[in-house]
Amino acid sequence: MRQNRLELLFAAAVLCSAVCAWAETKLPVIAVVPFEAAGVSQEDADAFTARFAETLAAGGTTSAADSRDVNTLLAQQGLVASDLIDAERSASFAAETGADFIIVGKLFSLGGSVGAFVTMIGVKPPSAYVTVRQAESVDTLMAEMPGLCEELLGNALE
Repeated sequence: MRQNRLELLFAAAVLCSAVCAWAETKLPVIAVVPFEAAGVSQEDADAFTARFAETLAAGGTTSAADSRDVNTLLAQQGLVASDLIDAERSASFAAETGADFIIVGKLFSLGGSVGAFVTMIGVKPPSAYVTVRQAESVDTLMAEMPGLCEELLGNALE
């Protein structure tokens, strides 16, 4: 009987240590909202969104909110990316997705080049980090994705 209590106590201590270690190393969760398209196809914007989320997750300093949850919530609330620039809406959206940050953006065509306007919104405390990139094509912009993500994360996670 005493042996069982000691084993149970030991198991509880190990579990408590694991939970405490997890809490200290929990990665910030980022919800990547589908990018809006302006002068480019929605297919290109969706591919850019998917690549952006993959690049963020591959860096190992963040985790991504489930894109299906993000899309479902957007549809339920009748929202698009630009609606989430509003602090109150972004805080509510983040709470419902479990995100610490929300990425919203627009992929656009301007004068023969393609660009991305990306905003990373922090909800606790409220903050925003913006970056703009231009390139000759969507493919070139995709190739620059790691630098774009590093720039945003570097500013937001300092």
